Amino acid sequence: MKKHFILLLSIITMSITVFAQQEYKLTATSGQLRLNIPEVIIEGYNGNEIVFSKPATEKEVVDERAAGLRMINGTSFSDNTGLGLYVSQNGDEITVKAVGIESSGILTIRVPQNIKVIFKNTSPINQGEVFLKNLRNEIEVSTSYNKVKLENNTGPMNVRTLYGSVDAVFANDMKGPVSIVSVYGYVDVSLPKAAHADVKLSTTYGKVYAAEGLKIALDVRTDAKTDINVNGLAFSNDGSGITGNGFRSTLQSSGVNGKINGGGADVILKSTYENVYLRDK
Repeated sequence: MKKHFILLLSIITMSITVFAQQEYKLTATSGQLRLNIPEVIIEGYNGNEIVFSKPATEKEVVDERAAGLRMINGTSFSDNTGLGLYVSQNGDEITVKAVGIESSGILTIRVPQNIKVIFKNTSPINQGEVFLKNLRNEIEVSTSYNKVKLENNTGPMNVRTLYGSVDAVFANDMKGPVSIVSVYGYVDVSLPKAAHADVKLSTTYGKVYAAEGLKIALDVRTDAKTDINVNGLAFSNDGSGITGNGFRSTLQSSGVNGKINGGGADVILKSTYENVYLRDK
């Protein structure tokens, strides 16, 4: 009986070891975190450490030949975290770069609230989703292929993506300015009904949709009104559009400007080739 108990305990211990998280911590309460990595989950929290973590998986294979060595790449950066990352600190600026291509789980970074997050990635290789949530400081994102998801952040923020789409749901205490732009992907944003904002919505080849619940006071257009008929639905280039499924739609490429609750934070939402959606929450 005792042998069976010891065997069971050993199996449980091994299981815990296999699925335990790999972590790297760095003390920081202010400054900038610059990221140049393929994909990531970034979460704001009330703490004094930046915590990098990845879930260890059952399929993870240890390369015994690499014992005593560190992974490097052609940029001369080496893995100094055990997570396939190179992390350096210069004053209040922390830089994170990927070393090699890791496939053992998505990296999660927990960030103290007073730190500005800057994500930049133009590589076409191994692109995943960039997910930022619960952040209360400034956000900058510049990427070519990543999809971007933003949840419960206050702003200010400046998000640029070439091919990826952007989904964003703002916190109730949002702050501007906010600029979210995608060239080939859609932009889908939800604002609190109580938000005070000056909005600029535009697309060249797509459509702009806005929730009626936001009661956007559209700026008066000075150009001539042109009625357009698409599949039996009437549109106008003066921004009046039609109502359907709780949305107002407009086809003009020059964009829509207006105020929510009398105006406030500057909010720019733009896509060149896809649609722009503005929702209430």
